Amino acid sequence: MLILKYVNHKKYLTGLYNLINEIPFTLLTNIHPENRGDVALYIKGEIIFVDRSEFHFKEYFITIPDLKKLAYSYHYQNHDKKLIFRYDNAAHYREIETYPYHKHVHNAVLNSGNMEIKAVIDEIIRILQQRF
Repeated sequence: MLILKYVNHKKYLTGLYNLINEIPFTLLTNIHPENRGDVALYIKGEIIFVDRSEFHFKEYFITIPDLKKLAYSYHYQNHDKKLIFRYDNAAHYREIETYPYHKHVHNAVLNSGNMEIKAVIDEIIRILQQRF
C-alpha cells in the first residue's frame, strides 16, 4: 500500500484515492473533498466492506503555508452500526496520556498516537483478513 505524505492538497488527494482503490474487501467507496478557499481542505468519506462493516473518516487540513492535518476521526463500525473502534484527536479525555490522541473501543478510551489513515485502513484489513 501507498504511504501518504503531506506535500500539497492535490498530491495528498491523489495518494488517498490511490490508497483507497487498493483496499481489498470493498463494496463501495465515497470520498468527498471540500476545498475551503485556498487555506483549508476538508475530506470526508466512507468505505463499505463485503461483510457490511463501514469505515467513516474525516480529515481537516490547513493548506498554507504547508499542508498540515489539524483534526481527524477514523470510525469503524460493524454491519449493525455498532462501534468497533474510532481514532480521533478531539480535545476531550485530558486524562489520557496521549491527549488529544485517543482510541475508542466499545466503552473504553485508550491511548493512541497521532493516527494516519493508512495505518487505520491497515488495521481494518487485518480484521477483515481474519474473517475471510
